[in-house]
Amino acid sequence: MRRILFLCTGNYYRSRFAEAYFNHTAAHQVLPWRADSKALVRDLGATGNRGPISPHALAALDARGILHRGPARWPARVEPADFLRYPRVIAVSRREHEPMMRAHFPEHAARVDYLEIGDIDVESPSQAIARLAADVEALLTDLRGG
Repeated sequence: MRRILFLCTGNYYRSRFAEAYFNHTAAHQVLPWRADSKALVRDLGATGNRGPISPHALAALDARGILHRGPARWPARVEPADFLRYPRVIAVSRREHEPMMRAHFPEHAARVDYLEIGDIDVESPSQAIARLAADVEALLTDLRGG
């Protein structure tokens, strides 16, 4: 099984949706890939996020018929060793996350791919989720080789 890692600021909304949507779709397409997600922020307590996963992410998954299975996982921070474990790493916003990569993980910044999905203060959850789903679908098409 090949691995991919999605990164966002707090591992609460965008990267969590991307992880669950990717895993659901890859499983239905019988692709040998599995996604995880983590946060770039160093202090998860400072994010102000409440609960293990964003209600926006859960609602978007539910609207697509994707059940969020298992016990609720709380946000997790990315650590240097994670960049060695995953052959693909994708951060959901170049504008937001490339500076964080350069500040905290400069030795790994060049191998991260970036999307440009804004957080709630930049674009509405419905817009962001629709664009993120399209980007994940394009990634899955690429991984299928076509």
